[in-house]
Amino acid sequence: MSSPESNVIIVGGGVFGLSTALWLARGGYKNVTIFDRCDFEKNHYNPSNGCDGASADINKIFRATYGSKSHSQDLALEARDIWLEWNQAIKNSDPSELPDPLTPEDELLTLCGVFHLADGPELIDLYNENLRVMGETAPSFRDLQFVKNSDSDERRVNSLGPNWAKKYHRFDTFRDGRTNGFLDAGSGITLADKVMPRFFFYLSWVNFYQACVYARHICLKAGVKFILGRPQGDIKSLIVDESGSSKRVTGIQTQDGLRHNADLVIVACGPWSSSLIPDAHRSVEATMGTVMFVDVPSDRQDLRARFHPDNFPVWRFLEGEGDSAYEGGGFPITKEGRIKFGFRARKFTNFQAHPSQESLKISTPRTKYSPNPINTVPLYGLKQMKRVIGGLFPELTEIGFTDSRLCWYTDSIDNEFVIDYVPGYSDSLFICTGGSGHGFKFLPILGKYVKNQLERNPDRFTPLWKWRTVEEGKKCNGLEEGETGPRDMSKLKLASPHDFHFRINSPL
Repeated sequence: MSSPESNVIIVGGGVFGLSTALWLARGGYKNVTIFDRCDFEKNHYNPSNGCDGASADINKIFRATYGSKSHSQDLALEARDIWLEWNQAIKNSDPSELPDPLTPEDELLTLCGVFHLADGPELIDLYNENLRVMGETAPSFRDLQFVKNSDSDERRVNSLGPNWAKKYHRFDTFRDGRTNGFLDAGSGITLADKVMPRFFFYLSWVNFYQACVYARHICLKAGVKFILGRPQGDIKSLIVDESGSSKRVTGIQTQDGLRHNADLVIVACGPWSSSLIPDAHRSVEATMGTVMFVDVPSDRQDLRARFHPDNFPVWRFLEGEGDSAYEGGGFPITKEGRIKFGFRARKFTNFQAHPSQESLKISTPRTKYSPNPINTVPLYGLKQMKRVIGGLFPELTEIGFTDSRLCWYTDSIDNEFVIDYVPGYSDSLFICTGGSGHGFKFLPILGKYVKNQLERNPDRFTPLWKWRTVEEGKKCNGLEEGETGPRDMSKLKLASPHDFHFRINSPL
């Protein structure tokens, strides 16, 4: 078990690694070092500069509604308070005190609103539950949520001002009005562009990879050390000592051949975690969502104004069940004119031989920056997105999708995080992952509760985040499928550049 005197190595400098390091250092830990193959000192977590982890993206959703999972709702609201504190700290900073490229004009959290939509005229059970739990446990936040097609809620949202009234009615005509949902004015997005003037941030989002830049900055101030880039920050293997009665991890070896000793190694590698810990391949799995972009030309100021965050919220849309389901959404336009759309109802896998155990196959991320790079997406997801987005925004079909990205998540068997000691290593190896597509928003606060698990101080998250694996005969979020499952990329047809275009006047 760890203590403030422990020599701690954290493998992975994304959300889980940064938050853990920050709370350990602030809790008195004197020797915490983060290793990562990405040189965040130079690329600032920017996905266009070679970063391909889930913690590097142009924007992400911040939401607080979790239905009956009140523990996640409470964690999001606790994180939200710290996001706003960080905003104020940045605003009050001298420019020389901030890490490049942050300035005092930047905000990490801005609340532009999230519109939760679903197919059909009646509010779906999930949304009813979201609103009920929020009303019972956080009534002041519930006051910021407005049900679609409600006269009383329309009056309430109008009191917030004309921009919120526009957002409330933004999806009125979609499917001839036969949609349900609610606008959450207390939530927003993460956005990567840091140079927008403050008037652009009318309401609320999180400046995504700049948030990681700031988190790394305050980690450094707290005493956390970083070894970044290839080969010195790139992990080759764990060092495992099996000479005693029980095996222990005694450190890591990096690709430059150096060995780094540690009392405790924390693996926070996201979808690469099982590549380093083979034992975890039935506990977490790398799965891929489909992300598409529309780049609106500068001469289409009408479209840039329509999708501007002053006038347009984040949106999510749910439809159907099973393989035919749609779960996806989109974001306001960035300053450069880029609109991002995501689809994740059916997430895909990529089974390859494990790097240290060739007899074992695990799902392994494949990105634009992998040794075998990929610059397209599965055709299945793209067709679904064209159908829904073409119906929502026919004005964008003439432009078509202009770029794509495979976004790799780390799914657990139940979408709860996996934050615990790995069995069989005498409390020398700890895993901190399983974001399951909803981990980033917790960056400011997650490490507080990771520290509890490290020090074996039970809290409400302990039974939820404990080490667990696939149970035979049960559905476990797709992890039960393994390499023979239908979602593996080897079984998929990939989209061609022609498929990025919408066929005008075709049925959607």
